[in-house]
Amino acid sequence: MANKYKDTLLIGQTDFSMRAGLGTKEPEIEADWAKNHIYEEKLKLNEGKPLFVLHDGPPYANGNLHIGHAFNKSLKDFIVRWKNSYGYQSPYIMGWDTHGLPIENAVTKSGVNRKGMDPVEFRDLCKEYALKQVANQSEQFRRFGIFTDYSVVYLTLQKEYEMSELRSFESMFNKGLIYKDLKPIYWSPSSESALAESEIEYQDVKSPTIYVACNLVDNDVLPKDTQAIIWTTTPWTLPANQAIAVGPRMEYSVIDVLDKNDEKHQYLVATNLVDKLAQELEWKEVKPVKVVKGSDLEGIKYQHPLYKDKISQIYCGDHVTDEAGTGLVHTASGFGEDDYNLIKKVGLPVFAPLDDQGKFTTEMKDLDPQLVGMFYDDANKVVTKRLEDNKHLLKLKFLTHSYPHDWRTKKPVIYRATLQWFINLRPVKKDILDHVDEISTNPKWAKQRLYDVLEDRTDWLISRQRLWGVPIVGFYDKDKNLVLNSEILKYAIDKIDELGTNAWFSEPADTFLPDNYKNKGLAKEKDILDVWFDSGSSAIALEERFANLKRPFDIYLEGNDQYRGWFNSSMINSVVYDNKSPYKTLISHGMTLDEKGHKMSKSLGNGVDPIQFANTNGSDVFRLWASSTDYTDDQKFGPNIVKQISETYRKIRNTIRFILGNLDDFKVNENYQNTLTGVDKFALFQLSQFKDKVIKGYETYKFNEVYQAVVNYVTIDLSSFYLDFIKDIIYVDAKNSLRRRQVQTVLYEILWALIDALRPILPHTIEEVYTYLNTEETKAKSVHLLDVREQNFDLSAEDLEIWTNVMELRNDINKALEIARENKVINKGFEASVEVEAKSQYEDLEKIPNLATIFILGEIKFVETLSNVTFEGKTAKINVRPKQGEKCERCWGIFDNLHDELCARCYEVVNN
Repeated sequence: MANKYKDTLLIGQTDFSMRAGLGTKEPEIEADWAKNHIYEEKLKLNEGKPLFVLHDGPPYANGNLHIGHAFNKSLKDFIVRWKNSYGYQSPYIMGWDTHGLPIENAVTKSGVNRKGMDPVEFRDLCKEYALKQVANQSEQFRRFGIFTDYSVVYLTLQKEYEMSELRSFESMFNKGLIYKDLKPIYWSPSSESALAESEIEYQDVKSPTIYVACNLVDNDVLPKDTQAIIWTTTPWTLPANQAIAVGPRMEYSVIDVLDKNDEKHQYLVATNLVDKLAQELEWKEVKPVKVVKGSDLEGIKYQHPLYKDKISQIYCGDHVTDEAGTGLVHTASGFGEDDYNLIKKVGLPVFAPLDDQGKFTTEMKDLDPQLVGMFYDDANKVVTKRLEDNKHLLKLKFLTHSYPHDWRTKKPVIYRATLQWFINLRPVKKDILDHVDEISTNPKWAKQRLYDVLEDRTDWLISRQRLWGVPIVGFYDKDKNLVLNSEILKYAIDKIDELGTNAWFSEPADTFLPDNYKNKGLAKEKDILDVWFDSGSSAIALEERFANLKRPFDIYLEGNDQYRGWFNSSMINSVVYDNKSPYKTLISHGMTLDEKGHKMSKSLGNGVDPIQFANTNGSDVFRLWASSTDYTDDQKFGPNIVKQISETYRKIRNTIRFILGNLDDFKVNENYQNTLTGVDKFALFQLSQFKDKVIKGYETYKFNEVYQAVVNYVTIDLSSFYLDFIKDIIYVDAKNSLRRRQVQTVLYEILWALIDALRPILPHTIEEVYTYLNTEETKAKSVHLLDVREQNFDLSAEDLEIWTNVMELRNDINKALEIARENKVINKGFEASVEVEAKSQYEDLEKIPNLATIFILGEIKFVETLSNVTFEGKTAKINVRPKQGEKCERCWGIFDNLHDELCARCYEVVNN
């Protein structure tokens, strides 16, 4: 019977499909954005508005994007899109780090012999490779809808960028901060290059640890046959031993020992370590012979434990402690910072007989020819075997400990003294830390973390022994002395500006020298600048390239691994350059893990290809997940989480689809109603509260609060309330009835609230929504050209109290209905007759019109006294019973009287 009236109901119509099909639709939308230059058009529309700049940290141009890249760019895009729609002009210029070892390695792996090729030819291959990677990654970022002009980017290989970087170097040199010195630094044999601390990661390794006895000679202070015990975890450094260090204020003991083989010895060790050593070395008896201060030991000579003809001596060093080892420290100046400082202090030459590949050099040929050409790690076995043979090895054991590794090759590094370029940070440390004090950070602890990292830095190692990068400008005479001053540096950089950086590797030194220095046989520096110096120059480079971009930029947003990286180098370079901070606000995010909390990697098989995910599930679903996280911590991502987020996306999409369908016949200029009912005004007040939460979330960069506000609004305020009860109005009432147009007016505002809230997070979906929005007579080319709609719908305190009470009564009635359903008294709420004995605070609710419609009931009656009670709640005693009467065959409501199967309302609609 009801089917004959189906066509008279105004069921919403829209071509906005329930099935998203994002994998297919999103690339088409992205193509339209590019074709119509939507980003550029929006920046033009925003001209004259305050500038807001999020400066993009450059990802490395090597390989496809990983999930962390997509996450990072999505967070940035939320900010850029929001700011451009909320009163700012917010240009976003993507950048890439395009120099350095990984690109060299990739080119070398293609079959190129770096060392056998012309340097410029090799550099050109590196550039070609880097540009291909940039193009590839750029298209992959486009697939995530990043709001930018993809033709305007910054690359560290661009000439103007390289020149900005060299001018920064020049500025630092002229301030007396650049110097070159022989120092032990992290050296990667696998990369054949120096590494900065930021390029170090730690992995557990198993290392040999040895206790070694050294015979004292020419000794007037201690008993004649005393042996000093040293301890080391790097046996390979013993051939380079130059001294033993003792703590000048520490106490040392000579002890008689009966060892585990029942042999007697006299040993010198720190007094506080005697008991620990007796247990470690399995001594049977220990008797004290003499106690001395460390300062009394200085000058005592000893015989090298490997080379009996080599005599060295004991020196005092403030770095020595009695917390571990023996209290007597094996010292090899080429392989440790404290060792280096001590040897320099006492005036001995620095000795570091390892080459770039970690092999012993010919410096060892007179002392130990067997070691020449041997890899340092292989020397461990040779050294320990010899010590065992000559009875100087007291104990060998293996220790698992955290050891520094090259973050690129994942192989161990060593401390090795080499000539390197440094920035002396001591004179500018206070300025740097003062600027850190002034920035704001999210999370809050990030400021202290950055402060601590920068406070600990005294020198920045900026040289690398590679080809692919910005050259360090310097010259050497025939004795290898550095020849460099401000005149030479300026002339050389001006010439590089004229000829390009490749010329440094192809042209003779005299090309870059002023006339007074030509024809003197000077040679060029071969090292390049650290890639962190490259990327750390980006803020200055962009400011010089784009007249409207001025430091400090509003935001830096990167992973929390950048406190020792880009956050750090950017602050140093910018402050040293002209005492300006590069950023006002620093935001960091955690790492993306799998659902079990494990780091994603190809070897574990738990990684997610972001492009494959976007093409299967949609980049909007990924972006919705990104918005849901507390990004300041590590995030988990995997199938179960994706399933949950996809359900949320479907809920949002279907809610919008419902609204679009029921606005199909709504024309804003004709049908928008300014006079609304109380429940409509309350719904708009809820909308404004929701919008305020959204704005606060975006403005404080708490996107998970935006996400949660959307979810709550869609599920509670809309689906469970307003959109639920208005179906009876928009489907059943006459098309042009005032009440239906009032409801459509509210739906129109709700839709715009959702558009504004979701436009930065779901840019493709909201663009699609906008194309199906039929309420506008004149539409923009893109929803992303529009600003946030002002929707401040206030409610008086009196009305708010009334509607708060209405909602409380609604909650109680819903509980009573649930009980009635469980007891099979009713099936649906609209079949129920509900009697209410309201408590005094809620008695005035009887005056609210259309409560039965709002509560989706057959009828509601307020009575003074209720005899039968289904449920008693906060607001009232409630009784639920079936409504008596006949069912309207069009709206299915229960009525006392029908006219030709229809209620009065439906009869009038059908017959007019």
